[in-house]
Amino acid sequence: MKKKSVYILSMLVLFHVPRVIAQTETFGLWSSIEASKKLNRFDLNSELELRTMEGVEKIARISAKVGVDYRMIKPLKVGIAYQYIHFNDVKYSDFQPRNRFIAYLQGKQKWGNWEFTLRERLQTTIKDESDRLKESGKTDTYKMNPEWTWRNRLRISYNIPKCKITPSFSIETFYQLNNPDGNTFDRLRYTLSGTYKINKQNAIELYGLYQRNINTDEPENRSAIGVSYSFSF
Repeated sequence: MKKKSVYILSMLVLFHVPRVIAQTETFGLWSSIEASKKLNRFDLNSELELRTMEGVEKIARISAKVGVDYRMIKPLKVGIAYQYIHFNDVKYSDFQPRNRFIAYLQGKQKWGNWEFTLRERLQTTIKDESDRLKESGKTDTYKMNPEWTWRNRLRISYNIPKCKITPSFSIETFYQLNNPDGNTFDRLRYTLSGTYKINKQNAIELYGLYQRNINTDEPENRSAIGVSYSFSF
């Protein structure tokens, strides 16, 4: 009986070891600057962002985004945007240009001091494969290029009376739309943040996030601490 228990325990350990080894953890710092301009029902906006990995040892990506929102009614708006991404393709030690096109619908609902924001976002990302050469000289292509993704984010904020800091929590899902092996949810992102409103035009947000890659043979968990500064005029 004792030998049987040892055998079962050994099999459980052997079963879990490959999963532990295959799973990787990365940490980075994210920072961004956002600007927006209101024109009647339209909002023009732009963003510059920098992300690092392995702490601050490597740049993960640099991006610039421009977009326009239209407020259909007070709690509901639609928007489109273009984002240029300078992406670090670590596997091939190559910084790769990517072009992303975005469309989204966002609604807000207040309930007392609570505010609920739901955003539905559709994006397509075009990736550059020119420098992804194998030892054989053949190009290592992506499974999805362009890659289509549906992102769904629910954000909950609490307005503390007579306080300039607003805490928030959000959860976001990423769903593949053109995976030849079958579409599935591939990422979950959790974010906890606090926004300090300096005045009507300026605000700064500090946040921490945790992201899990799911439904994959090589899962990666990503965590980051970030700061975002925004101003409107």
